[in-house]
Amino acid sequence: MSTKPKIEPDAPPILKSASIKKFGLFTDETLEFSPGLNVFIGRNGCGKSHLLKLLYTLVKECGEVPGNGSVLEAEKLENRLAKKLAGVFRPENDRIGRLVQRGKGRTSAEVSASFTNGKKCGFKLSSLDKISAAKGNVGSLEDAAFLPSREVLALFEGFVAAYEKRELSFDETFRDICLALSEKQLRGKRDGMLDALVKPLEEEIRGKVSLEGGRFYVTGEDGSIEAHLVSEGWRKLAALAQLIINGTLTKNGFLFWDEPEANLNPKMVVQLSDTLLRLANQGIQVFVVSHDYLLTTRLSLASEYPKQIPEDQRCPVKFFGLARRGSDEKGVSVSSGSKLADLQDNPILAEYAALYDYEGELFQKSRTTA
Repeated sequence: MSTKPKIEPDAPPILKSASIKKFGLFTDETLEFSPGLNVFIGRNGCGKSHLLKLLYTLVKECGEVPGNGSVLEAEKLENRLAKKLAGVFRPENDRIGRLVQRGKGRTSAEVSASFTNGKKCGFKLSSLDKISAAKGNVGSLEDAAFLPSREVLALFEGFVAAYEKRELSFDETFRDICLALSEKQLRGKRDGMLDALVKPLEEEIRGKVSLEGGRFYVTGEDGSIEAHLVSEGWRKLAALAQLIINGTLTKNGFLFWDEPEANLNPKMVVQLSDTLLRLANQGIQVFVVSHDYLLTTRLSLASEYPKQIPEDQRCPVKFFGLARRGSDEKGVSVSSGSKLADLQDNPILAEYAALYDYEGELFQKSRTTA
């Protein structure tokens, strides 16, 4: 049985590939994405979060806009991209040229992405903070949500107002996700897709999430409890539930999630992996950065044994391994495959193997010193 989601001829486009040159740590890399679930792994400092933010920026700013593709519209896109890059990456003094890979003299980065409808978007960015050759208008894109590694329900109350009025040490993804969370829940009875995605989350957090008076609550057997009083793991799952039931995450939409496993216990990580697969199965394109052995291994097993897992979790999965190049080369290299074993460098597995060896070493020492 195929794991490929059904693609309707007139469906809104999703990301197909991205080419990145001299942006951050990416010297010259092309990534071909899965229409389902995409997982980025690698050691700290390999550009995973930067990649996630870059893709999010493209999706947020390069969709269809009214007009006829005039020079004026291109200039507006360049301004929007410059503003979004500054907000999402927060370089010093909004100098987006600092995102260009360092080199001698003036240099430029080039970024482009293609979508499933055959259209492309992208831009050039000079080390002098100038965006040029911007191209967008790739079609009517569904909404995109970016979940940072730090959960947001606890800081939601009053956050957007404070962000607009004060200089906070949060990047713009926090503002964006708070605005998305504030959307009202869809009216009427849930359809089959919503119920299938939300019900397991509500069972895990033992209640339903609601927004009342600018504050989130989880209401269940123990009554209505302020979101910031429940565990951080529950708050993460509650936020995801809210994005589903208010229509932010919908078919042909995009979810970008940086280290979703952070502060989750193993049982919740299992629930999370199943949820990510269900989201992708329902036509949401998912991009995840992870350092977690349990999460990445479960997702890899789902890709290796698609006929043996529940039908609602079957979707194409692709892994990307980011690794620093040798000392004589700049940037990172990227390997990819449909399972973890396809990657040239897997630091998660390497450390677990090292732990196993370390245990064996200690065991041998204990026998000789007994």
